[in-house]
Amino acid sequence: MGVIKIADNIISPLGLTTRENYQAVKEGRTGLCRYEHFDDIPEPFTASLIDSSVLDRRIYECGLDLQSYTRFERMVILSVWQALQSTDIDASSPRLLFVLSTTKGNVSLLDPRIGWKDEGRIHLGTSARLIAQYFGNPNEPIVVSNACVSGLCAQITAMRALRSGRYDWAIVTGADEQSRFIISGFQSFKTVSAELCRPFDMERKGLNPGEAAATLILESSRMGCHGKDLLWHLENGAIRNDGYHISTPSKTGEGARRALEAVLHDEKIEDLALLNVHGTATLYNDEMESVAIFMAGLQDVPINSLKGYFGHTMGAAGILESILTMAALDDHTLLATKGYKHCGVSHPVHISAENSTTHKKDFIKILSGFGGCNAAILFRKHPVEKEGMVIPQPLHIAHRVEITPMQVVVDGLQVTTEHQGAELLTELYRRYANDYPRFFKMDPLCKLGYIASVLLLQADGNREKDTDHRAVILFDRHGSICSDRKYKTTITGIDNYYPSPAVFVYTLANIVTGEIAIRNQLKGETTFYVLDKENPKLMEEIVADAFQDQATQSVLTGWVDLKDTQQFNAKLYIIKK
Repeated sequence: MGVIKIADNIISPLGLTTRENYQAVKEGRTGLCRYEHFDDIPEPFTASLIDSSVLDRRIYECGLDLQSYTRFERMVILSVWQALQSTDIDASSPRLLFVLSTTKGNVSLLDPRIGWKDEGRIHLGTSARLIAQYFGNPNEPIVVSNACVSGLCAQITAMRALRSGRYDWAIVTGADEQSRFIISGFQSFKTVSAELCRPFDMERKGLNPGEAAATLILESSRMGCHGKDLLWHLENGAIRNDGYHISTPSKTGEGARRALEAVLHDEKIEDLALLNVHGTATLYNDEMESVAIFMAGLQDVPINSLKGYFGHTMGAAGILESILTMAALDDHTLLATKGYKHCGVSHPVHISAENSTTHKKDFIKILSGFGGCNAAILFRKHPVEKEGMVIPQPLHIAHRVEITPMQVVVDGLQVTTEHQGAELLTELYRRYANDYPRFFKMDPLCKLGYIASVLLLQADGNREKDTDHRAVILFDRHGSICSDRKYKTTITGIDNYYPSPAVFVYTLANIVTGEIAIRNQLKGETTFYVLDKENPKLMEEIVADAFQDQATQSVLTGWVDLKDTQQFNAKLYIIKK
């Protein structure tokens, strides 16, 4: 079934509409500037940050009452509201799905200086529910929190849901705001540049953080929008893990290559106008992408990175950069890679510091992120043809594991244990997996997910089978709140400022899927979702939709939620065709 884009919006320092943003980028303007002593961060950095007064003025002009919403939520609501204005869609329809892409959402509320009393807003599912309720939507929204690839994963999730026939429309919106929490974390990895970023350049010194909110409104081709008009289609999407490292890109680019090859499928390489890449301007990301592009046979396809205009906008990146590329190709333009001068990667790439002209319409958008995840989507512009629904295949649960602080159950049989709480997880490790000392470096959420996966895969037999065709799709409510609080204690003030990369990396909840994939060399899809509450029906639908990817033959999935080391619950399953 076809999935088409019918509306969009971008909010960034360069403008509050897609048109304003595209015009600024075409003219070569950037939203990046240097900041010193921002939020008491000792090191200077360059970033693209939204002026809150500009944001609030536009909200006032639009007549929106958003005083009870956080800054992050106001960004999202305004972007969605503006995108809806060019449609006649009723956002309160039960046939419409909200999908929110974000890495850290309202994490800044952990800072007591902000003075926000409702701590529940830190939970991504709660924030998403309030955003969806603002528009009167009755469905539980889905939050995709899959590190840097979240924006593409959110689009793929929505595309699958529309193809299933359960919904007619999807609003896919992504945003992140920058804060002391996030910027200090990236600085701890020595990946933030104090200068303007230079993607793929030999003098690149790191990424620039960015703020944005971006929204795509998608529609099923069943809705009768047919005819000769050319419309943008989300043609094919893929998510792949490289099974290499939770914070370092694969040197072989395997995950990115596999994602590219999956979406290419029957696409003729000569029909591609562009490959819009991640291009963060970090040493290892750009190198990895050059390898993946070469290995996928795409070295002669023009590429560009938009990070020199917006910085790395995290949860918004996959949506914003897809929208901008569509706008550019509608204008027959290949946008320049700002900051690029001389090739600084081992495999030459077809990249330019100047705008150029094209009449081709197909393009691929690709992203990579912490946890070893990679995602790609092929976009095409062509007339809409009515297509049938994707008929779901029969699925069955092969094995199941449940772990609480008090008990462990495998395939219905209770396991006798001596300890409870955090000590229980260590006991299970020593009994069933005492050959992977990395366990002791993991945060509590990863320990829980890892141990549950060990028991599950042992019940399934040889864990080496299906490594290329097994997905890992997990859900929770509390995200990585336990690690968030721990990391916050390392940056409480100028005199108590020692951000640790080993702690910060675990503030990305999707790292648990990466740990499972790396240990078991799983190279299929890995995606992490946050819901406001455990919802078995919705979870089942999302997992069933994942089998639309023909490479997926089985899924390790379930609920892995941890509030603290004494309050947790894991219910994992292996689901097969």
